Amino acid sequence: MFAALAYFVAASIAVGGGAPGAGLLSGDLSYGDRGVAVATLNDGLSRAGFHPDLGDRFGKRTRHAVYAFQKHHDVAVTGRFTPFMWELLEEPIALPRRPEPDRVEVDLGKQVLYVVQGGEVVLIVPVSSGSGATYVGSNGRRQVADTPEGVFRFQGRILGIREAPLGTLYNLFYFRGGFAIHGSLSVPNVPASHGCIRTTLWDMELLLDYLEVGQTIYVYGAGRPAPSLGMPSGSKLV
Repeated sequence: MFAALAYFVAASIAVGGGAPGAGLLSGDLSYGDRGVAVATLNDGLSRAGFHPDLGDRFGKRTRHAVYAFQKHHDVAVTGRFTPFMWELLEEPIALPRRPEPDRVEVDLGKQVLYVVQGGEVVLIVPVSSGSGATYVGSNGRRQVADTPEGVFRFQGRILGIREAPLGTLYNLFYFRGGFAIHGSLSVPNVPASHGCIRTTLWDMELLLDYLEVGQTIYVYGAGRPAPSLGMPSGSKLV
């Protein structure tokens, strides 16, 4: 109730002192909007564990935070925040109990990554995982772009930028052979990688505060078998 009330109060306030914009009057907030309503949204997203822009700006970070919010709640992924979503924003983010109070979970079905600390979800970001398509790897062999599912531990990391045959990678955390979570310039709202789990660059920068070598990661939701680890030494997927 508080969030919904705050929205309608904010929507009645002129941006910069003028009349409310058409987007605010219609009840939708989207990329490029500014004002008190957007500030209220950013605050609500941040408190819920998402990673929006600061202040009253609906920029690319807020858009991707809304993507993650919509993916988690199984609503149409549009990047637009509509009036009925305020009630959803008040719902707590809960995951099944696990033995590890501090962990990472990736739901391949939702295309969302969760960071859990002390048993509570503290961060939710959108991802793009393996597309399922067939491609020719750096070894010249045809491979399927699947992301392995299961319970793993982060085995190692490479910080900074890494230029790989299949693309540019940023801050890699490997969890199974050459499969890693890493920042990418391309994080669409559908599975599109060669098998790795892509995040935006700004989300990956924040994830550095949470990810650790040896930490447990659960990957689930797509129902595909894990690919073979028979890759050549030094081979990395994107």
